[in-house]
Amino acid sequence: MKLSFLGATYEAHFEDVQVTDTENIGTYRGAPLKRKAFKVPSHPHHRTQLTYRGVKYTQDV
Repeated sequence: MKLSFLGATYEAHFEDVQVTDTENIGTYRGAPLKRKAFKVPSHPHHRTQLTYRGVKYTQDV
């Protein structure tokens, strides 16, 4: 997905989140409620060159 902010364009990358039902924890209005476990994949951080008011610096993102 391409996004832009204040004239700077960038590409958004969305991670896949794995969801699994773990157990029933009760009922709400007759419908069963289940607890969910989420697993988000980790990704390595990288250094990015940024500019603030004309001054360049690097940042871990």
